[in-house]
Amino acid sequence: MKRIFYILFSFVFLISCKRGNELEGIWIGSYQISHTDNEPVLSSMRLLLDISKDQIIYKTFDYPMFGEKDSIIISPYTIIENKLIFDSDTFVIKEVTEDSLILSNHSLLKEDFIFKRLPKNNKKLNLEIKNNAFSFVGPNYTDSIDFINDSLMLHIGNAFYTNSRPRHWSINSYKSFDFLVFDQIGSPPYLISNSSKNEVSLKMYFSTINDFKLTKINYEKNLSDLEGSWVSAYKNNQDLPLPPPPPNYPKNINTKLYLRIKKDSLEIEQFGRTKSKKWELNSTKEFLYFPKDLLTNKYGVWKIVKIEGDKLEIERNRRSNIPSEKEIIEFDRIINNGQQSYASKTQE
Repeated sequence: MKRIFYILFSFVFLISCKRGNELEGIWIGSYQISHTDNEPVLSSMRLLLDISKDQIIYKTFDYPMFGEKDSIIISPYTIIENKLIFDSDTFVIKEVTEDSLILSNHSLLKEDFIFKRLPKNNKKLNLEIKNNAFSFVGPNYTDSIDFINDSLMLHIGNAFYTNSRPRHWSINSYKSFDFLVFDQIGSPPYLISNSSKNEVSLKMYFSTINDFKLTKINYEKNLSDLEGSWVSAYKNNQDLPLPPPPPNYPKNINTKLYLRIKKDSLEIEQFGRTKSKKWELNSTKEFLYFPKDLLTNKYGVWKIVKIEGDKLEIERNRRSNIPSEKEIIEFDRIINNGQQSYASKTQE
């Protein structure tokens, strides 16, 4: 009887050791399948598993929009038959191959987690991304992105509504791997596979492995005539009502919108009130943005549609709560401003 027990124990131990050897490596979360009564639901995963002989390192990528930070959990693990046990959780090893790992978690909702093995010889890369704009192209996807500093970016293409242009971004490193991470729901981390001065090659792991590419944009809009004073009659675009004047102001108050654009600040005047804001231009000089309002105000980014001589057109969000709605405002240059303004001025 003892001999039979010993043989069975040795058999399970050998299988566990073999499974352990197969699991060793760094795996990136590719996608998650939630099996429901209806169609299976696929979603992205933002995590890594680094499995060695005696421990698992579990790394997540952050979501700043939700106040989440990167986390790393280091835990010993045990393999018993086809079960992987670590950090008080038990997963069924449904499949493990040279490049794929499928773990299953049985709970109220059955879930499968699909991982892909990362290459062994990935080298650290010299990246020149911040303060540059790039076209962002992949399968059935095209956008343009401007990495305006080391943590904020603007979607400057047409793939996003105007109030969703600004986002956080980061280069997240783990051992010899670098990942481009967007603070965007459902966006997986992109493995940076290669880079040069004008191009960055990326791999996105989901139900398939797709190649993406960032190609530097060297275009700059000519804004030599931007500075100066501008006025708009604030036309009633598509029956959009004028913003209400401040209380206790006369009914015949001037409703025109004035801009006074200086080198380092911009004054906005309407209804006799003036606000002064610090402004900056993106890399292609197609977007004017206010750093303090970038992530907190839907008017934080203005697109400069056209500037020709004494005509200026900007695009910004409308005053409605519908994120896809935008408005074009046309301005005329004030050549000789003989009128004095008695507006009360506030500095932001």
